[in-house]
Amino acid sequence: MKVKLIRKNDVITSKWAGGESRQYFIYPVNSSYAARNFSFRLSMAESYSEEEAKYSNLENYTRHLIMLEGSTHVFHKDHYDIVMEPYKDIDVFDGGWESSASGKVTDFNMMLSKGCHGKMTVVENDGMVVNEFCVECDRLFDFNTFYCGSGEASLEMSTGEKIEISGGDLAILENVEVGVEINVNLKNSKLVRMDICCSHIK
Repeated sequence: MKVKLIRKNDVITSKWAGGESRQYFIYPVNSSYAARNFSFRLSMAESYSEEEAKYSNLENYTRHLIMLEGSTHVFHKDHYDIVMEPYKDIDVFDGGWESSASGKVTDFNMMLSKGCHGKMTVVENDGMVVNEFCVECDRLFDFNTFYCGSGEASLEMSTGEKIEISGGDLAILENVEVGVEINVNLKNSKLVRMDICCSHIK
């Protein structure tokens, strides 16, 4: 098992017309969001305006989206629209759709290429979690990631490792073996869990 911690202050911020974004992790590490040659990407975005803004086109990718702060109305043209509240709603949609959203919000994105599968959930209680089985890839998830939206959280593995994260930090656990238990302890925190499996990773 490999453990990688990405602290809030170490994330590079980039500006865009309506706000700013932070790329926490991209895989493979030498891939590029601009070139659209990545397998998956984890990022946060903040919108400064209430006005409706278009989402970037991400054809051939599936997006998992959750609000961290503020509520938003997301529109997927010719498909559906959804009002999203922080940590309550998770929208999973085709990145190639014509999509837009309104509202001053901060959100977290998980972007998966067609060769990858994953799921996003909110960890609401203390307790033990384990790496789960990815049905699509027919094996355990390759990555278990935990984003701390606020407060503090600790992750203590049955193998002895212990991770402490606070608001804005991301913990990435790679190749967690079957039987390894992760004891999650929340301290007034909001914790988003993302599990990812890519068919081309052996």
